[in-house]
Amino acid sequence: MKAGSFAAAFVLAAVFPAVADAAPAQVPCTDIGNGHYECSWYRPGDGYSGGSLVVVGTTTVGYLPQGKNWIICQQAGGDMRNAEGNRNNWYGWTEAENGKLGWASPLDAVGGDDYGNFGGGAPNCNGAHGSPPSWTGVWGVGPDPAPPGSAPTPAPAPKVDVDKDGYTADVDCDDLDRHVHPGAPEVPNDGVDQDCSGADAAGRLSAVIGFSWTKHGSSIKVKTLRVSEAPPAATVTVTCSGKRKGCPRPKTFAASAKGGVSMTKMFRTRVKAGATITVEVSSPNTVARVKRYTIRRKGDPRTQTLCRAPGAPKPTRC
Repeated sequence: MKAGSFAAAFVLAAVFPAVADAAPAQVPCTDIGNGHYECSWYRPGDGYSGGSLVVVGTTTVGYLPQGKNWIICQQAGGDMRNAEGNRNNWYGWTEAENGKLGWASPLDAVGGDDYGNFGGGAPNCNGAHGSPPSWTGVWGVGPDPAPPGSAPTPAPAPKVDVDKDGYTADVDCDDLDRHVHPGAPEVPNDGVDQDCSGADAAGRLSAVIGFSWTKHGSSIKVKTLRVSEAPPAATVTVTCSGKRKGCPRPKTFAASAKGGVSMTKMFRTRVKAGATITVEVSSPNTVARVKRYTIRRKGDPRTQTLCRAPGAPKPTRC
């Protein structure tokens, strides 16, 4: 551990026994608005020369003064203990008195005994601020030293299930929401990773692509090309392949607030056989809808309906 790390931290003994079979004591916090949850912190200090620790990694970046201070979210990490014999693996993201951001432990707050988390509805950080301290040891001192000649072995995560959904915090990606756990039904494109797969599932975009034309020998004259019932501000991209076949340059449109946009004026001249008109309607974290029209010498244009998943280079069959 670097010199100066956890400077001015309270002195603790090297080993403390765990409290066996004790129920978690939640930190009583209050939602004070604007995403802030106020809790009481009991370590004495003015927040500049001492108080409750604010930590990044194994380094103390500042302190919280004794009294009321806020967190904005919480996340599980390493297994810590303190002089009073309590243990905890939850951390709250907060701002020290010196303006630096970092993690504070419920071990310094009123409550928070025996793996109790922060109450008041404080959400899970879900990695938004990096990882909280991940090592095992005494809060304010640092990681437990490894025995001579052996590599440190991380302690197993405690089997705590705060939201009572049957999945403990070591496998549950949000142990504050019983609807979120491995194997939970995933709701596409709602911004929540319900099944703990690592990302929200992409939803399938809904839109109507209208295309009409008149036949002129082996060419066509586009009468109507428009999109309706798309998500507001959806991106509509129109391309036409086929050199010297009457294709205009590619163009991108934005759907209106009602989900509509017309692309008819792109096609001022006839489009010859062999050209392919492609219309793609896309929106963030959705499977794009693609229509492809291939102009043929005889008969109507050949129509294909395709889909393109987020990040995929080309559309494929739906």
